Amino acid sequence: MGLAGTRNTGGRGVGAFLPCVPLLLLVLLAVLLAGGCAVARPSAGTGGTDGTGGTAGAKTPRLPDGTLVTVSKAGEIRAMDPANAAREALRHDYILLGESHTSACDHRAQAAFVTALLAQGARPAVGLEMVSRDGQPALDDFSRGATPLAKLPAALDWGKTWGYDFELYKPVFAVADWARLPVHGLNVPQRVVRQVSRGGLDAVPEADRVWLPLSIIAPAPEQRATLTAIFREHAAMRVGRAAQDKGQPGQTSPAPPAAEPQAAPPSSPTGASPAAPSQSPDPAPTPASDSDAEALERFLLVQSLWDSAMAHEAVRVRVAHGGPVVILAGGGHVEYGWGIARRIRLLDPDARVLLAMPWRIAPDADAGSPAAAAGGKPVAPSAGSGDSPPDAAQADIFWVCRAEPEPPRPMPGMPAAGGPARPRLGLLLQQEPDGARVEQVEPGSVAERAGFRPGDLILRVGDRAVDSLRVLHEAGAAAVAAGQDVRFTVRGPGAADGERVLTVPGLKR
Repeated sequence: MGLAGTRNTGGRGVGAFLPCVPLLLLVLLAVLLAGGCAVARPSAGTGGTDGTGGTAGAKTPRLPDGTLVTVSKAGEIRAMDPANAAREALRHDYILLGESHTSACDHRAQAAFVTALLAQGARPAVGLEMVSRDGQPALDDFSRGATPLAKLPAALDWGKTWGYDFELYKPVFAVADWARLPVHGLNVPQRVVRQVSRGGLDAVPEADRVWLPLSIIAPAPEQRATLTAIFREHAAMRVGRAAQDKGQPGQTSPAPPAAEPQAAPPSSPTGASPAAPSQSPDPAPTPASDSDAEALERFLLVQSLWDSAMAHEAVRVRVAHGGPVVILAGGGHVEYGWGIARRIRLLDPDARVLLAMPWRIAPDADAGSPAAAAGGKPVAPSAGSGDSPPDAAQADIFWVCRAEPEPPRPMPGMPAAGGPARPRLGLLLQQEPDGARVEQVEPGSVAERAGFRPGDLILRVGDRAVDSLRVLHEAGAAAVAAGQDVRFTVRGPGAADGERVLTVPGLKR
């Protein structure tokens, strides 16, 4: 018998630690869903709801961010009430909530989902990709109330160990803090990832081998095909750009990308996702050389290390906790069930796993109506009505979140409240092997005034190569804290584009 026989949603009941919790939770849920998001208003002639929480007979021209939906294989969209979504989720042992790390909307939606579970009387454990297992003592102190939320980033050394702005994740931690939920780090330390990336498992010193999972489960053919395609695409881009820099045609054999991938390379902040199983590339593409083959295998090993480590720890947490585990991770580890979920099912054969992902639509898109036609049957979006529905195989439940520019960040040395406003750069970025690609520039933003354009590749900030988004955060923080200008070296997307230097004025004290 598998581990699923130990499942329960009990533990210390929600009502045991705060009176009138259901009402407060519903208020909190409404705030999280509405915070900072556009609100849609049904047009005239709307109907009631159907028995499943979907909308029957309604015409909703624009779904608000945070709306939960299900998608049929035919692309039919049905809105889902948060309470019904929570009840469905609690039939499962593991609830995986994917994300784009820079999306504030995704993190609000994750917090709202956890809040909906609390409103149903559950006390889930929360597992985080963002924190490695060596950060567990700090999380334990936080979970029992010994470390206040305001001091948690310092306790975790968040800026160095993860790098993405803690304020983005604050809604999730705030809910966990309020409910005193057990929070667990699932990942391996970044230094171990770097060791494996550069030299394989043999490069991990004895002192760090304790952080390796008991087994590293290789990717399934579908995931391997998608990751290989990503690897080859990045390799080709690197060669093409190198050839352009030398004024030569980019026809040489692709050089491998950096073997250390980002936290969720299959996903992008704009919602790009791997091919669906039916659209997968050749499952066994041939690398161009022996060196490419070696780099590809290291790339796949690192991905498998990540997914396997998080699955192993999630299973351990569920056994210890005796209840459901909510896992927050990058969308590439969640979608299609190829990453963490597949490993969980191998380690815990009877496990019931639910996948939830963002439906990333354009900022100005009108989502197709989830309304039901006469007779209560959902309808697919009409042609041209907005972004296409997500692939139903990608997840069980989706929340709507429009693509958004990178949010403002509080910086060291600046008052968090009541002081001067932190300059908002206004970029949506995606890390690539050679730098950070500008996906979107917010109109009227500091970035637009500085001359950033969609498609630009940020190569350097100051004299530091941008090999991770963390470099941008750290360099920007240091420059702003010192009141200095920030200089970015960028290259446009065209073959004839050369490098140019853009300056963002610093905040002078």
